[in-house]
Amino acid sequence: MAGETPGAGARTRVAGITFFSAGIAAAFSEHLARLYDLAMDSELYSHITLIPFLTAYLLYLKRKEVLSAAAYGPMYGVPVLLAGAAIFIAGRSVFTDGGSFHLAAMVLSAVVFWIGGFVTVFGGPAARAALFPLLFLLFAVPVPEAALDPLIKFLQRGSAEAAWFFLSASGSPVEREGLFFHLPGLTVEVARECSGIRSSLVLFIAGVTASNMFLKTWPGRLAFVAAVFPIAVVKNGIRITVLTLAGYHIDERMLYGTLHTRGGIPFFLLALLMAGVVLWAIMKLEKKAARGG
Repeated sequence: MAGETPGAGARTRVAGITFFSAGIAAAFSEHLARLYDLAMDSELYSHITLIPFLTAYLLYLKRKEVLSAAAYGPMYGVPVLLAGAAIFIAGRSVFTDGGSFHLAAMVLSAVVFWIGGFVTVFGGPAARAALFPLLFLLFAVPVPEAALDPLIKFLQRGSAEAAWFFLSASGSPVEREGLFFHLPGLTVEVARECSGIRSSLVLFIAGVTASNMFLKTWPGRLAFVAAVFPIAVVKNGIRITVLTLAGYHIDERMLYGTLHTRGGIPFFLLALLMAGVVLWAIMKLEKKAARGG
């Protein structure tokens, strides 16, 4: 506003987006409540509760760039708001059963509406400065499991291939039949639940965040994000191998015990370690390229 001091302008805009956020929360309260229940009930979507807080933190890190470029921008924000309205209408019209696709459309509409409000209050240049945090909020949209099915099958089959490699290298008397591994007196199936889809999605989100924070070039960022799912496949293969060998050499009950149901954290940490090595290597390559050789 004309005549505002910078501090007053910042407070006005923060207050504006706060009230707008409250309005979005009220307008979509039914759908957001369903989203919260889904995140609490399903491990596949449990990460969603953290996304708004991570988005707020990422925006906080960008606060100086955002506020220094802030200027009211309805000419930029209104088209985004209209896009949110279009998604809302399409979601209500196409997905009339109130199922998972309907919820995804409603949450996507709420996210786009909120982004439109941000762009309106802070302007186009500020939105460009905050582009990553704004787009990061899209991770709050619950992708229906049916839409994730191709990815789940890829991870399931890839994990079976990785496990077959490690089991063969272990020297154990194992034979393979598709997704089944046969050892004397023991048969193990790489089931759909063994795809590691939840940890893979979390690893993907972490990879996207790390690529934005630590890498400088788009080729480097894309290369790192592309490496996430192969890392997830290797991690799943190692986990399946450890469980299979433990069940064969120690006790078959280990295939169904705590190591199977709650033992994912050490393997996830292993995946983070592998991702960290890849990230470090790409950072070194970027620095070498920046020095011209």
